[in-house]
Amino acid sequence: MEFLEKGYESHAMNKLVNLLCEETQAESCDMFLFEEYKSLFRLVGSTHDQEKVGQFKLSKDELEKFEGNFFLEHGARIVGALVLKRPQKPEMMPSILSELAKTLWVAERIVSMHEKARKYELLGELTDVFYSASEPNGLLKGTLSIMKKALNAEVVLYLLRTEQGYVFKDADGMSKDQLIYDKLPMNHNFIVRVERSTGGIILTKTQLDFLGIKVKSIVASVARLEENIFGIFVAINKIAPSGYRSRYSFDELDLMTLEDMVKRFCLAYTRIEYQQDLRDRIEKLIIHTKEYEKLIQQQQEYLRKMDLVHSMSNAMRSSYDLVNVYKTLLLGLTSGRGFAFNRALLLIRDRKTDTLVGKMWIGPKEDEDIEAIWKEAERRAVSYGDFSQYLREEALMLDSSGGLTKLIEGKMFHYKDHPILERVVVRRKLIQVTPSLIESFGSAVRDLVNLLGVDEFLVVPLVGRWDTIGVLILDNKFTKRSVSDVDIEVLRIVADSAGLAIENVMNYEELRKKTESLEKQKNMIDYLHRFTENILQNLSTAVVVFDKNGHILQCNRMFSHIVGLPSERLVGEHYLELGPVFQDLFGIAMTVLEKREAVNLSEYRLETSQGELYLDVKYSPLWDPSGGSIVGVIVTLEDVSQRVKFEQERKEREKLALLGEVAARVAHELRNPIAVIGGFINRAKKNLSNPETVEKYLNVISKEVENLERIVNEILEFSRPSVTTEFKEFDMNELIEEVIYIMQEKASKANVIIETKLSNVPKIIADRSKLKRVLINLVQNAIEASPPGGKIVVKCFSEADKLVASVFNTGEPLSDKELKKIFIPFYTTKTQGTGLGLPICKKIIEDEHGGRIWAEPKANGMEFSFEIPLKGGKENAKR
Repeated sequence: MEFLEKGYESHAMNKLVNLLCEETQAESCDMFLFEEYKSLFRLVGSTHDQEKVGQFKLSKDELEKFEGNFFLEHGARIVGALVLKRPQKPEMMPSILSELAKTLWVAERIVSMHEKARKYELLGELTDVFYSASEPNGLLKGTLSIMKKALNAEVVLYLLRTEQGYVFKDADGMSKDQLIYDKLPMNHNFIVRVERSTGGIILTKTQLDFLGIKVKSIVASVARLEENIFGIFVAINKIAPSGYRSRYSFDELDLMTLEDMVKRFCLAYTRIEYQQDLRDRIEKLIIHTKEYEKLIQQQQEYLRKMDLVHSMSNAMRSSYDLVNVYKTLLLGLTSGRGFAFNRALLLIRDRKTDTLVGKMWIGPKEDEDIEAIWKEAERRAVSYGDFSQYLREEALMLDSSGGLTKLIEGKMFHYKDHPILERVVVRRKLIQVTPSLIESFGSAVRDLVNLLGVDEFLVVPLVGRWDTIGVLILDNKFTKRSVSDVDIEVLRIVADSAGLAIENVMNYEELRKKTESLEKQKNMIDYLHRFTENILQNLSTAVVVFDKNGHILQCNRMFSHIVGLPSERLVGEHYLELGPVFQDLFGIAMTVLEKREAVNLSEYRLETSQGELYLDVKYSPLWDPSGGSIVGVIVTLEDVSQRVKFEQERKEREKLALLGEVAARVAHELRNPIAVIGGFINRAKKNLSNPETVEKYLNVISKEVENLERIVNEILEFSRPSVTTEFKEFDMNELIEEVIYIMQEKASKANVIIETKLSNVPKIIADRSKLKRVLINLVQNAIEASPPGGKIVVKCFSEADKLVASVFNTGEPLSDKELKKIFIPFYTTKTQGTGLGLPICKKIIEDEHGGRIWAEPKANGMEFSFEIPLKGGKENAKR
């Protein structure tokens, strides 16, 4: 025990080996103690070699080589060894070895138990620290101090875990300056090893890169509670005791002690955190409780005033007398049971003059006791029970014409450019006027301040549905009571409700008048609707309205008659369901939606179950009321079958009348060449003996026969009905160029220039030979009508779905009288000719191609034009 407590300085083991030498009568004796963690035997006592004591170490194999070696074993454990040189009493060795091994083991256990007892004592101190610490830093410092004592360590430090890594928090035995760096990342080798360990780690002869002190041994443990890691405790360099120990570095017992302390620390730290959080929560709860009590009081006051708002609103809404509404509002604001303002001034907006006009001002006089007035009003209000009933009754009895009202009634306040009133009226802002605000505005608000006689008041907008209708000015001139935030918030609601109530009453009379007017208008509209419907149904013209999808929205009886179906069945039907006869007719209505303009058809022929009909059809877009989009198509169909029949009969009569005129003209045209032929035949008979003369006469007769043949052909061409035309696709510009080429020689002889102005037109479908004849006739007429040196211009262009061609020639234009006759058969302005050229052109263009031909005088000449459909056909042209 002396050796274990004092070490080599006690020379206790030297004494023991000398005693053993005496007992065994050996020449020398060396004693070794087994240091298990190194698996070596250390020389602790010697009778002959004192210098090696404490320094000399052997392994078991090396020790077995010595003569006279004896191992000291207690049970299965080796505690040491003896080396006796030639002992004289070997019979004593077994008992000596047994007793010595047992004694050494017991002595080591006693020392170990003393050390454990000291550690347990320190654990008790640690428990006191845990329960006495009131905040985390104090707990940590106390824990580090106890750990340092319990582990007998030079240094104990704590690394705190953060989101970024570990940082140095505190230490006992060293300062922060002795660290190389105080922050360790999560992936640091030392951190990873400690965190991954089950309870902790023991390291010997390992230098840590973040420590600036020499490291002999280290024991470290993670401060972990369940999955939550607080940090790492690290004990560095165990302090060697004064006596002998088989191990001078941290061992498993130290690690177990550290783990136990760390677990206790985690529990204590969690307890302190919980207690601190609990204290914080209690403090917050106390603060919140006070705030809630204050809020409850505010809410109670708010609810009381909201109940007042409700009562005031009911009272104002129940009256349609504007003055009573004014009184009800101001009484509610100045009543002691209400909002208890001393005075309330009402101004109503006049939009015509852009002013606020004074209407009513309620409040006590200078010498009146406002508290007494309020008590009396409270007594009366209690007698009514319902505050809204009280306001209604008091408003009826209140005489508002005198008192303060006299000062402002009818007075106009200009709010534009006024720093307060303009913001209230235009921006609808409630303004709380204070002395500092008045000082900042200066003389611009002096009118209000002088009128009220106070420097603190509220200006509240009365807002209707869309705009500000008036202003309230409230003050506490006598009580000097301040206005709370609740008052202001509730006043906004009162103002909105009052504004709507006043606006409703203002609009009531106007609404009543408008209602009467609307009733009259409604009756008139009903009458007009019935009248219009009656007109629609009795029209001789068929009317039908389609929506954008082709469904029938409305139609009249005439339309039902044409399609042969009742109106009730037609409404909602699609035009395709009317049958193939009407598909093309009403299919055109859908094109109006694209063209966005009206389309007219003249004398459209329709084969129905009632027989053949001719209709004048008009398709008109149905625009929405805004005129921005088309919602359908209106189609009117006028039955012109009778007109067409009369027209055909008229034409027949005209033809019969014309037939006599034609016969006379034909006789006239034929008589001249026949007379010439007859005359020259007689002459030829008289000169039969003169062949040359006869031949000359025969040539004249031959020319007149050709002239007769030409006249007869033109008459036949004009008089016979139209034959089938040969429609085919061709280029109109090429045809014009061809005609110009043919007529160029004749134009040159007449000293006339021909020019062309041809646009890029699409190919047309028409009878090429017939159009060629028209162009030749027009160009020939132009050459004959042009003076020497004149000019002819031939144009061609397309317009919509039609092709237009014109022939212009310089010269004297035709008179109006001549223009009316030029297309009449046999009328001519030439000295020679039948007068059938232009009528034949008209027949080709209008009858056979469904086009139009006309003549138009110009300033310096005459222009003949015609237009035909690009796709050909008379039926297509009509459409």
